[in-house]
Amino acid sequence: MPLRLFAIVLMIFLAACGDDKKKSDEHLAAGQKLMEQGKYDAALPELQQAVELNKDSIDAKVALGNAYRGLKRYDDALDAFRAAKKIDRYVVKPHIASALTRVDTGQVEMAIDELNHVIELDPKNLEAKILLGKVSMMPYRQPDGTVGVSKLSLERAEMNLEIAVQAAPDNLEARRLLAQDYEALGKKEQAVKAWMDVRELAAKKSDEKAAADAGAALERLK
Repeated sequence: MPLRLFAIVLMIFLAACGDDKKKSDEHLAAGQKLMEQGKYDAALPELQQAVELNKDSIDAKVALGNAYRGLKRYDDALDAFRAAKKIDRYVVKPHIASALTRVDTGQVEMAIDELNHVIELDPKNLEAKILLGKVSMMPYRQPDGTVGVSKLSLERAEMNLEIAVQAAPDNLEARRLLAQDYEALGKKEQAVKAWMDVRELAAKKSDEKAAADAGAALERLK
């Protein structure tokens, strides 16, 4: 093929790729807006089109997975997240989305493994640390066949939530979860201090429910 003709074909190809990406982004934006309104059925074809037009878009595949998750089509959601991971396994977004889906389906241990992997990829990821703390306090089947929460899991939650609170002192969810974890571990003095911090922060943020939870916990720990 003559060089000039090759250059023209290449320009046409690149222009088509750019146009597809633009259209994909438009469908992605439309689908995300519909999901914000809770309209997962309507969002699904928009997001499927976004993925079709740009198969290398992690954001589009994750959004598609979240739409399936909203529709409780969990196997399809996990397939979408798995496809997103294959594009770039170092991007944490599809791993977090997959972990949340595992929690929805009661696969707590698999969610913990996934979140541990996220923290290996991004040790400072605050969302993952808070979520891992929360999930680590959820009961799941133990090696002896019982269903419960092991001390090891509670200690894992403690470690990650303490780091989260240090990194984001104004994060009410992290503080509340840490207080719950101290209480579950039987660390009364630390639990009382943590619940007092929750009550103070809840007052600043005008969060009546968190304040009430803290008040009830402090009464319980007297």
